[in-house]
Order: sequence, then C-alpha cells, then structure tokens
Amino acid sequence: MMEPPAIDPGRHALFLDFDGTLVGFVDDPAKVAIRPAARDRLEELAEALSGALAIVSGRRIADLDRFLAPLEFAAAGVHGLERRGAPGGKIERLAGPELLDDTRERLSETLAGNPRLRLEDKGTALVLHYRNAADLEDMARRAMDQAVAGRHDLVVMNGDNIVEVHPAGMDKGVALAAIMEAPPFAGRLPVYVGDDTTDEYALKTAREAGGVSIKVGSKDSVAEYRLKDVAAVHRWLGVPD
Repeated sequence: MMEPPAIDPGRHALFLDFDGTLVGFVDDPAKVAIRPAARDRLEELAEALSGALAIVSGRRIADLDRFLAPLEFAAAGVHGLERRGAPGGKIERLAGPELLDDTRERLSETLAGNPRLRLEDKGTALVLHYRNAADLEDMARRAMDQAVAGRHDLVVMNGDNIVEVHPAGMDKGVALAAIMEAPPFAGRLPVYVGDDTTDEYALKTAREAGGVSIKVGSKDSVAEYRLKDVAAVHRWLGVPD
C-alpha cells in the first residue's frame, strides 16, 4: 500500500479511530492518554475542516470526551450505537442497555471462573477483554457465542484482544455513512484512518464513496493506503514532535 495523500481542508471530512490510531494500547484501557500536541493538532484540523472531523470508536462518546477534554468533536461511539453529528452537539443513542441483560447473565459464570478475563459494560455493548490472558482467547470467543445463542438481534465482533457484542445493524461503516449525510460533513469526501478489524467496515465505506481509506499497521485490509503505527499517524496529521 502507498503513503496516504495530505488532507485537503476544502474537500475532505476526516474520520479517526481512537485506540491504535490516535493513542497506543495499554493494559488498562481507562489509562490511555493522548499527547497534548496531538489533541491541539486535532483542534486545528477540525477548525480547518469547518468541523468535519469525527472520532469513530468502540468506546463510549463520554469516554472519548474525557480523553480529549476540553474538546468535543463529532463522534460515533460504541461502533455507531452512539452518535454526535456535529462538534459539541447532542449525543443520540440508538439502543438501550436492557437489550443485553440476558447476555450479561449468561456471561457471569464464565467471568466468575476466569478472573483474568475482564468484562467492559458499555451499556449498549459488552466487551470481553483477554489482552492479559491470550491463552483464554478461544474460551472468550466461545463464551460470547454461547451467551448470544439464539439472539438474531445481536452481533458478535472480534477485535484486537477482545470479543464484543452489540445490537445488530450497526458498525463503523454504517456510522460513517450516517454522519456524512448532514453538515458539516455533507458534500465532502470521507477520509478514514483505523487499525482494527472493526475499522474495515468504515474503510470499505470510505473507499466506495471515492474517499481515502488508511489502514494503521500491517494487517490485511481493504484500505488503499497505509500508515505504520500511531507515531506515523501523528506525523501524517502534522503533530509536532
């Protein structure tokens, strides 16, 4: 894959994954921190793009806001189950936590017997982490599949050291397309940057829309362009050293 082109403030809308793209991975996801210079550069880019910069993540928007404070960009959280279509706007939630009550109950026995697994409850999604227990990957995936057996209204997604379940019909590509329908994004070409398996939906959507698709890392991808790692993303964005 080739190095990506520069961002064109007059034509592009920029969509950025968070973990593995703007920040590196840490053992405790609650303890990630973005470099102040990177946060400041995102603010500059959002202004240059007339607000057409969005963070697209599996995290909740409230968590993204905390990491990026005091900034509140347009965002899609929990793979699009939460959306904020414009900077500082209202957060829209497309589903409620009660849809996952039965799944929570079914996972409880596995969690009790395997304390190295950690369940992150996002309300509208459940994420089973095995970053510090790689030998339990098969168990985690099997437990989640069993927990959603017979539920056609839920979908399981496998990511980097996680297995996640959330209501069906939503992914990062659907979220990108929805955000692109309204100002300040409408009429622009989407530029999407992401590293995870879950980002492939949005990378495909951006490419099919005639935009720019950028994969972070070395994994196989539908993306047209590639950046090596978080540091390379920062350089491409113009973050000062």
